[in-house]
Amino acid sequence: MTSWSTRLLAPFQRQTSSGRYLPEIDGLRCLAVFLVVLFHSHGFFTSGNEPSTVPELLAAGPSEGLKHIPHAMIGRGWFGVQIFFLISGLVLALPYAAHYLHGEERPLVKKYFKRRLIRIEIPYIIALTFFYILSFTLYQNGFMQRLPNYAVGLIYAHGLVYDGQHNPLLFVAWTLEIEVQFYLLVPLLCRIFALPKIPRRALLIIGILSIDQLFGGSFPALNDSILQQSVFRQLNWFLPGLLLADLYLSPGLCRIRDAGGTRWADLLGIPAWLAVFTLIDFHFSLSPRPFVLLAAFWCILAGPTLGRIFRNRWLTAIGMMCYTIYLFHNFFIHTFFGPHIIRPLQPYLEGNWPLAAIFICAMAVIIIILCGFIYLLVERPFARGKLPWKKAPPAS
Repeated sequence: MTSWSTRLLAPFQRQTSSGRYLPEIDGLRCLAVFLVVLFHSHGFFTSGNEPSTVPELLAAGPSEGLKHIPHAMIGRGWFGVQIFFLISGLVLALPYAAHYLHGEERPLVKKYFKRRLIRIEIPYIIALTFFYILSFTLYQNGFMQRLPNYAVGLIYAHGLVYDGQHNPLLFVAWTLEIEVQFYLLVPLLCRIFALPKIPRRALLIIGILSIDQLFGGSFPALNDSILQQSVFRQLNWFLPGLLLADLYLSPGLCRIRDAGGTRWADLLGIPAWLAVFTLIDFHFSLSPRPFVLLAAFWCILAGPTLGRIFRNRWLTAIGMMCYTIYLFHNFFIHTFFGPHIIRPLQPYLEGNWPLAAIFICAMAVIIIILCGFIYLLVERPFARGKLPWKKAPPAS
């Protein structure tokens, strides 16, 4: 007999056309989107005087530092975007890496772009149009006032046209604009897998370090460049995904996964993930952060316990609908929770940690549940990269 949880989660289980499905990656998508939702709720509850960085927490003393750790962790939720970038690099590179390294069928560029167009573009257009209509109905902006934002948003160019400003109709769209630019580069970037192992890995490592150095402030001329609003500024987070795809298909990791994982990955994974969020507070001339995040991902793919955690059906279900959550979570935060729940409670919760963190997490769970209904309407019909109204060709 099918359990209630199996029936409930059935619409949120991923079906892939390639058959190469890593449930741990959906678990990581869940982590990333949960961090982003927490972060976008965070500003309502901070007084501005709390210690936020690791040095500030240490200077505040043991009791005060422990009290504000939830505030500091939620304040780092913006890093969920970088987790998403690495996931994109890994997932999009795997079919190409499998072709060049294992001789599997070469991905068809036409099919690749068609799938991206249906899977990503249609839900995005629905969301952007919804928020455009909302802007002149609920928020009483003029019909023409936001039309330019809507028009350039449709072609993923708002950041480039408006010099990095976020689209007022859909604030989070800046990351989607960068993702789309990366999608266009993937077939070209993945030709690196045609190189022998040592040169391709060396080039990826050099590329990650070079991008971080170029756009990290070492070259002031680039700080005001339009490149700052492009995918090139974030390639140091996408390229580790390509390197991880290479490692995932290597005989070493394949043997580890076939054997059920290694406990060393579980032991190294915990400090690796702690380091990921600790290193945010420190500046390096050559940043280790992309490589530490890559190592943290590797530990989940290689660790039996960590892998089991991130393969949990509830986490993978949330990861499956992360795109919908990402598109609509701010709508719930600012339209419903903000004016009707957060504002009345703000005098009691502002700066009140860790109580505020408990409320934020509860609110995030409710938002995810509400987004589940939207996912079924807006995203799921296109989740396999096919138009739902097109019938499959008859079997020959």
